[in-house]
Amino acid sequence: PRYPASTTKIMTCLLMLENFKETDIIAAPPEIQTIRESSMHLAPGERIAVKDMAYALMLRSANDGCYAVAKQLDGSVEDFSKRMNERAAKIGCKNTHFNNPNGLNDPDHTTSAYDLALIGREAMLNPTFRKVVSSKSKVIARPGGSKDTLLKNRNVTLKTDPRMDGIKTGWTIPSGHTFVGSAKRGTFRVINAVMDAPDWKSDEKRIYDWVFKAFTQETILPKGKLTPSLVGKGYPDDWKAELEIRKPLIICLGKSESYLKPEFKESEDISRPIQAGTEVGTVTITYGDGLKESRPVYAATTEPASAAPNPIQKLSKYALPGGITVAVLAVAGTLLLRGKNRR
Repeated sequence: PRYPASTTKIMTCLLMLENFKETDIIAAPPEIQTIRESSMHLAPGERIAVKDMAYALMLRSANDGCYAVAKQLDGSVEDFSKRMNERAAKIGCKNTHFNNPNGLNDPDHTTSAYDLALIGREAMLNPTFRKVVSSKSKVIARPGGSKDTLLKNRNVTLKTDPRMDGIKTGWTIPSGHTFVGSAKRGTFRVINAVMDAPDWKSDEKRIYDWVFKAFTQETILPKGKLTPSLVGKGYPDDWKAELEIRKPLIICLGKSESYLKPEFKESEDISRPIQAGTEVGTVTITYGDGLKESRPVYAATTEPASAAPNPIQKLSKYALPGGITVAVLAVAGTLLLRGKNRR
C-alpha cells in the first residue's frame, strides 16, 4: 500500500463525468476556502461547468474543486469516498481504500501501483477524460471576473515525449512522486503507474521504451462477420445463421510469446428460432502461458419463424480465419431409431 496523492483525482474526475452532464454546474460550498494546498481559488457559491471543472481537477490539480464535486454529488466527503471505493472495486481494484476526493495525505487513503493503472485505464475509456488529460493548457470560463482562468498541465511528459497523452501527476511529502501515464504507438495504448519514484520522468520513459520494444499489438479477429455459420439440417434450404463479433479480438504479445489459434465454442442452450443479436457462443485465444482472452459471438441474421428445427441436425465443421474450427453439435435421433427398430 502506498499514498496516491493527486493521482486520486483520476477517480474523482471519472465519477464526476459519469454522474453529471458536461453542461451541469458545480457550486462551491460555503466552507470551500478551508481546503488547503493545490487550489483553483474557488469562492463560496462560485459556479463552474462540469467540463471546465474536469480541466481544473486534472490540469490545475484543484483540491478545492474536488471537494466541491464530492459535496455536490453525495453531500459529504465520507459518502463520496464510499462511492469511490465501490467504483474501484467494480474496476477490479483489490488494494485500494479512498478516504477523500483529492489525495491529501491520510493514513487510511492508500492504493497500489497496479490498482492505479486499472483506474487510469478505466478513465481513459471516457472520451471527454482523454481530451482533458491530453491538453497542455486550457482557458476555462469563470464568473465574477476571476483572472485565474488559464490552467497549465503539470504533466510535463506531454511536452517531452510525443507518445504521451496523459494522465496525472501527484506529490506529497509522505507519498513522494506518483504518476499514472498513458502512451500510444498507433492504436497500441499502454497505461503505466509509478509510486514514490524520485525520478519519475526517467522511470516512465524507460518503462515505455521497454514496452514498445518488447511487445506488439496484433489483431487476431477484426470486428464483424465470421466465416462459420450455424446450420440446421431439415430447414428449407438448410438455413444458416451468420455469426459476428462486435469487439475485435486484439492481443498484446511479447516478441517471443506464442498463442494458440482461436477456437469457437457454441452455447449449450440456444433458443430457437435464433434472432439476430442472440449470443450463440464465444471465440477464445490462449496465450502460450495459458492466459485466455475471449469475445462473445452473436447471430448476425434472424432465423425464419416458419422454419421449425428438425430432431436430427447436421454435424458440420467450418473453418475460421487462421484455422479456427467450429463444430455444430448434432441432436441425436437415437431414441427415435430405437423405437422404429422395436416396431
